[in-house]
Amino acid sequence: MHKVYRLPFTVIVEQTLEHAHIGKIYQRTFIPDNGDAIEFQSEWQMGATIHPEATYLLFPFNTPNAQARFDIGGMPVLPHLDQLAGSCRDYFTVQGWVDFNNGERGVTIATPENPMAQLGDFHFAHNQQDITLERAMFLGWVTNNYWETNFPGAQPGTVTARYAILPYVGDFDESRAYRFASETEHARPLVQHLGEPAATEHLPASGELLRLPQPPILTLNLRAESEAILLTLFNASDESQMATIEASILPIVRAERCGLFSEMEEPIPAQENSVFY
Repeated sequence: MHKVYRLPFTVIVEQTLEHAHIGKIYQRTFIPDNGDAIEFQSEWQMGATIHPEATYLLFPFNTPNAQARFDIGGMPVLPHLDQLAGSCRDYFTVQGWVDFNNGERGVTIATPENPMAQLGDFHFAHNQQDITLERAMFLGWVTNNYWETNFPGAQPGTVTARYAILPYVGDFDESRAYRFASETEHARPLVQHLGEPAATEHLPASGELLRLPQPPILTLNLRAESEAILLTLFNASDESQMATIEASILPIVRAERCGLFSEMEEPIPAQENSVFY
């Protein structure tokens, strides 16, 4: 079955496919009216077999002679070149994105829900000591029951996978990759009322609470802490950066640098409702 329908701001292409081993597969492709990113969603039912099996979603790209990158802990990693000897090169656990780029064009794949991947081709149990990227192909490794762990060998039920793809022209841009992965991860914000008392003052219909730094400065956390807000930032580049936090709806009365356990360490001067650090 194949059908196309429109929602506000996007077109959805929906397909129902049949697979010999897992039955029906539901594929959805979201093509927005604005922007170059495309999102892919897949859904299928896993059975009760304990025979070793794995499921992959393959994304081949026309990017010859590409260099692959993926991120771990806010740092871009070049397979093999940035890995210690003896590290696993058959598959990778990705934190937010994978990128293929050949200096002229590239593509970034955001991995908001399914972190395991193989690059170039199937390489499970090949015990690769070096990496030669056969092609710019991303293999999203959604499930497997290969390893003896404390999880049952069969976990029947619905399996879902979600990936977003951003093609671009030019060289690799680390800030763009992190921004795209973050936007994809938080594309569906959920706000649930927890019984808080009603506010006595109403906020504007639209606006920003604070203006936060842009990549390569990453915002890792923002949460209420007593009568203040605790903001955790991370410099994802290889160079020193100046982080600027500007007031918007919320005024900045004072600012302090905190330690690893949120303890106050030293004041940071606030100048004209802005903090520079």
